[in-house]
Amino acid sequence: MNISLVSCCLEEGNLSYPLGALCIQSALEAADMRAEHLPFTLADDPSQAALDVARMQPQVVGLSVYLWNRTWMDRFTEVLRAQSSDLVIFAGGPEATANPLSFDLSMLDFLILGEGEEAVVQAISAIKEGKKIAGKGIVTNLNKLSWAPSPDLSVLPSPLLNHHADRFLKAGSSVLWEMTRGCPFHCSFCFESRGQRSVRHFPLAQLEAELDLLIAKQVGEVYILDPTFNMDKERTLTILSMLAEKQSDIHFVFEIRAELLDNELADAFARINCALQIGLQSSDQAVLKTANRRFDSKLFAKKISFLNARGIPFGLDLIIGLPNDNLRSFIKSVDYAVSLKPSNLDVFPLSLLPGTLVAEQAKEFSITHLQEAPYTIIESPSFPQKDMQKALILKESLDLFFTKGQAGMWLQKLSEVVSLSPSSILFSFSSFLEAYLKRSGEQADDIDIYLLQETFVRSFLRKLGLVQYEAVMLSFIELHQGIAFFHECGESPVLQLSYSLDALSEFEHLTADAFLKRYPEEEEEVLGITSDLDGRLLFVPLQ
Repeated sequence: MNISLVSCCLEEGNLSYPLGALCIQSALEAADMRAEHLPFTLADDPSQAALDVARMQPQVVGLSVYLWNRTWMDRFTEVLRAQSSDLVIFAGGPEATANPLSFDLSMLDFLILGEGEEAVVQAISAIKEGKKIAGKGIVTNLNKLSWAPSPDLSVLPSPLLNHHADRFLKAGSSVLWEMTRGCPFHCSFCFESRGQRSVRHFPLAQLEAELDLLIAKQVGEVYILDPTFNMDKERTLTILSMLAEKQSDIHFVFEIRAELLDNELADAFARINCALQIGLQSSDQAVLKTANRRFDSKLFAKKISFLNARGIPFGLDLIIGLPNDNLRSFIKSVDYAVSLKPSNLDVFPLSLLPGTLVAEQAKEFSITHLQEAPYTIIESPSFPQKDMQKALILKESLDLFFTKGQAGMWLQKLSEVVSLSPSSILFSFSSFLEAYLKRSGEQADDIDIYLLQETFVRSFLRKLGLVQYEAVMLSFIELHQGIAFFHECGESPVLQLSYSLDALSEFEHLTADAFLKRYPEEEEEVLGITSDLDGRLLFVPLQ
């Protein structure tokens, strides 16, 4: 039987790793059913892709449907179905599982709901044998929904070890590495808010074999698919120890729960090349309570301090517009997040994803949102559209000034120097940027963000009558910009500082006035940056 599996990723390159389709392909092969995987991206024309697939004359086509590719897949299906009424077409993936009633079964023969490896094999076996397509998780009638039972992860074939993923494992590429399925928490905005609370792990022996392959393929970055990697401390330490022992150059990205951190775990993360992503979402306890999350700001900050003490890069997630959220609480959350000195802040307007608790509660909270993907909030009683626009302006400033400009290590210090909140500074930057782009004719995407930060801060200090702090603040910023540039590009910048490194290290902990009293005279230094064999930074005089 000629089976084609169609995936559509966001783009070519680091965001193109179709794990779902690879898992289904591996399951079919293990059942002695060969399937061809046809990967596309959103840059591909779905109509042309459908015509190309039709010319291959498959008998069965499976679609891997996600939130971001839903529109693409709908158009692909329309064109493909027009080419052949006899072709069996089915769809699975997170979008089908969460929102089955939005699919048109006049275009599709069936849906796969839930984890699809075993259900797809069962459905295609029935097709081959001329039997009725039926079973848990196999939906041919939208009035009779069912979800596939969760498979035993220890018996699922590995797309890495059976080499179906090989074409995506290019030197320097980014890879999704699945270690766990399930989550014990039930945050209202997440797909995991419904269904089983069980957490199932892939066998450690399999993970070690997969790691050896990833190292051999010289992949550059690995995103660990485990929504709470540090949930099981002993397993976490075992895996981190394994990663450290292999001594690879791979950069690993983990999702963790800050509240579960301790010094032992932080030490283990510090031994490998990694970054952590942490879901803060909001610092408002009333908002988080509605979202089924507990939060203690002092405990959270204490746990984050373990990371900062060891220089472990981490990012924080924030959501705009959760139930009972408002502009004031969102701004407060931004200021709290910046105070923790993350390397990046990822801010998203709330998506009321079908199948989540918050989507079901939309009417209860009078939340207006897009009815099609990406289901983004438009407004709510506590967050009207005019406030939503202000929040999005702040998000844009965070994206450019804070995250792209890697201002995590110095924005809080600037806030202290000017006696203004980080959010106030970011709103001022937004106004400055608008005027700058009009005056210069540049496009935001083409801006040298480090130069723009320097220009803004100089202008900002002078506007506030704080020119006496200009030299030390700009030197402090340039030092951290140089470190960020070195880590990002692997090349040495030229740092032109008005104070010595020893002095600037004290500025971190002194008030601006106390610093100037201790260091009344400037002491210019020109430095480059390199690193030793252990990765420690070395500052080299250039004069």
